[in-house]
Amino acid sequence: MDSLTYSPGSNRLGEWAVRTGLALARWGRRRAARRIDRDRLLRRMAERSAADAAIAERDRVIRSATFLPM
Repeated sequence: MDSLTYSPGSNRLGEWAVRTGLALARWGRRRAARRIDRDRLLRRMAERSAADAAIAERDRVIRSATFLPM
């Protein structure tokens, strides 16, 4: 005879734990794939350098337009 008592909600809790664990595993795999994607990283670096250059050019234009030597 088994003296272990089972809670009626334990099955639902177990299912929730398994689904949550699987969802976390999928999230971790997607995150790892994003972090090691070399082409994506190189593209982001190029985009950032282009954005930095555009901001520097914009600032230069603004300074030259607003600075009036006396």
